[in-house]
Amino acid sequence: MTSTQSSDGTRPASRGRFDGSHVVWVQLLAATALLILATTGAVPRSALADSEQALVVAQAQGTTPRELQPRYEPAPPEEKSSYNATYVFGLTRSVAYMPWSPAAKTPLFLFTIPLDIALLPFAAIGGFFG
Repeated sequence: MTSTQSSDGTRPASRGRFDGSHVVWVQLLAATALLILATTGAVPRSALADSEQALVVAQAQGTTPRELQPRYEPAPPEEKSSYNATYVFGLTRSVAYMPWSPAAKTPLFLFTIPLDIALLPFAAIGGFFG
């Protein structure tokens, strides 16, 4: 077994390999080090001020607050209907949307459908208030 193979000898070991996922961590570490050095005074503030001014100048060239508004009118809100049908056959609907297998849901329909039919008048009245 060589040092580049895993213990079972089938695939190469990933130790010491640089695959690019470490780049984000290196950038984060560099930014943290720069921030610490800037707050302690080890890095001159003029080096940081130049980059901040460049950002402000790049954003300030000819922009007005009105340009940031959308170019289209948003859609008007939908009218609220007077009837809500979520209560009608609510038990059967909830069993149908369960993440169980169909074989497990089938016996439950034997109980929910008669119950929903029995409670249908109450669900119909509740739809006007819900």
